[in-house]
Amino acid sequence: MDIYQHFRKEEKGEIDLFLNKCEIAERNYQHVLTDFLDPREQFILQTIVGGFDELEVHFFGGNNESERKRAIVAPDYFVPTDEDYEIVLIELTYPSKFVNLTHRNVLGTIMSLGIDRNQLGDIIVNGRIQFVLTKRFESYIMMELTKIKGAGIKLSSIPFQNMIQSNENWNSHDATVSAMRLDVIVKHITNTSRTISKKLIESKRVKVNHREIEVVDFIVEENDLLSIKGYGRALIIANNGESKKGKLRITYKTLFK
Repeated sequence: MDIYQHFRKEEKGEIDLFLNKCEIAERNYQHVLTDFLDPREQFILQTIVGGFDELEVHFFGGNNESERKRAIVAPDYFVPTDEDYEIVLIELTYPSKFVNLTHRNVLGTIMSLGIDRNQLGDIIVNGRIQFVLTKRFESYIMMELTKIKGAGIKLSSIPFQNMIQSNENWNSHDATVSAMRLDVIVKHITNTSRTISKKLIESKRVKVNHREIEVVDFIVEENDLLSIKGYGRALIIANNGESKKGKLRITYKTLFK
């Protein structure tokens, strides 16, 4: 079976990486750890692992609600512990009476320190601020992350059982669409016109899986995460096939402003 035919051409790099990790795990009878993966990457990896009879994949990003997770590909007898994922939960304290810090502020500052996005898990802002990070960067972040928006901050590593819940309120939807084109999906989930959805895409205000997409006929697939500037985010849960009238039935959830 040609695994590439089931995914996009631009996802070949991720597919090759995941295939390599599966082959290492199978050949050496050992577990193999990935970087943090978004929902689409998790779906791709899970599909690939399904083609290896004696392998399983496990995901962990801090708790059951985590969006970004690291994965362990391992022989089916291996049972991972939280420590095997090599991640740490860090809480950030700051003078909240004098400055308001957002998810974007925290993400931008961490990345400005040279830490790649794939080394960073979820950032949770809900009264307190916490973020999940690859453990090997723990000492570095403690030394280098001292200010955000000019405000002095303090960091501390805490147990995952103290991870706060996100205050994000996702809403689930079932709908029918004429096609899985990006402009059609954006039009539907934003409840706007096709003209507006095209303008959003062409003006670089739409991202799919954190990548800017400017092509209106880009095909959206299951587990794609859409970010639409000025509106919010949407996650495509499932393509449930055609309705009796020939339209596509989809399930998705939204987090809009």
